Amino acid sequence: MKTKLQLLKDIAEFLNEETDKDRMLQGALKMLIDNSEFATGWVFFINGHGEHELGAHYKLPKSLTNEDFSHLTYGKCWCVNQYNRNNLEKATNIFVCSRLEKAARAYVDENNGITHHATVPLMSGGESYGLLNVATPYVKEFSQEELNLLESVAFQIGSTLKRIDLNRRERENILVQERQRLARDLHDSVNQMLFSINIMSNGLKRLDDMNKIKTTISSIEDTSKYAMREMKALIWQLKPIGLENGMIQAIEHYAKLLGVDVDIEINGFYDLDDKSEAQIFRVIQESLNNIKKHSGVTKAVIKILNHDTEFYLTVEDKGKGFRIDTKHPYSHGIKNMNERVTQIGGVFKIESELNKGTAITVRLKKKKGSIYE
Repeated sequence: MKTKLQLLKDIAEFLNEETDKDRMLQGALKMLIDNSEFATGWVFFINGHGEHELGAHYKLPKSLTNEDFSHLTYGKCWCVNQYNRNNLEKATNIFVCSRLEKAARAYVDENNGITHHATVPLMSGGESYGLLNVATPYVKEFSQEELNLLESVAFQIGSTLKRIDLNRRERENILVQERQRLARDLHDSVNQMLFSINIMSNGLKRLDDMNKIKTTISSIEDTSKYAMREMKALIWQLKPIGLENGMIQAIEHYAKLLGVDVDIEINGFYDLDDKSEAQIFRVIQESLNNIKKHSGVTKAVIKILNHDTEFYLTVEDKGKGFRIDTKHPYSHGIKNMNERVTQIGGVFKIESELNKGTAITVRLKKKKGSIYE
């Protein structure tokens, strides 16, 4: 049998590599039982409502596994009750366990002398996860040394449960962020292309001039190809379509697909990193989409100004505008644009006035970590 120090070291190494909660619990419990005086063990997970479920077990007597573990998991339980009252802080001998007693009476020949157990809470950093219980045939009270071992293992398991839980939350957050990113990108690009295709398709029904019909069909084909390429780029998280040839050319191509006439004024050579360039282009895309759908005009002016420490962008139109303080059809797109600019450390601003047009501005410090006042 291993020494206490060696057992704790082996369990720690096992837990350090494990990432699956169920596999971790079962493995740690097996190592503890196989290398100590304890003969059997089980773990209860207990949620915030005080409800418990069997999370792991090892070498249980038939008296506790019969009838789908009913004698182990149902009925009054002193240790679970004390746990829910926050009265359990360390490894403790349980001198009276109604569940074990009932199981022993129901299956006299199958309880293997298990009538008492010790329990210890699984905790880490203020988080509580449940209970670790162990038992040995014909043992009513465990020594302090055995309780200390149980407490040490419980601490290791509790810390691992917290790590696994934090990793799970982090993965969930990453998944949510990725879904939000994809939703923004779909809204700003593919969705707008499909909208344009729909508009052109409806207009096609009313055309009787063959040349105009051919031109419209060609535009639908070009737009659909762009949307397909953009979708692939989104899936593989590549640069927005067209940026490989520079942002100015990408803007002109996208505006042409939308049917928006753009006047681009650029001062100096912009040297944005790939992420910032992609986000700025998405903002311009969304601005052009809004102009096409809501402004009532088909002309936009885009100004890109470069200074030693700052990148400055404006996109404006002379359309019908809107009141900023009221709900408007731009709202989702504005939220997306603001989020994109914030992600790269910039400041987003929108100004609009009824019958006078709308302008968005983006200010981005070139020095990493700068904060706008």
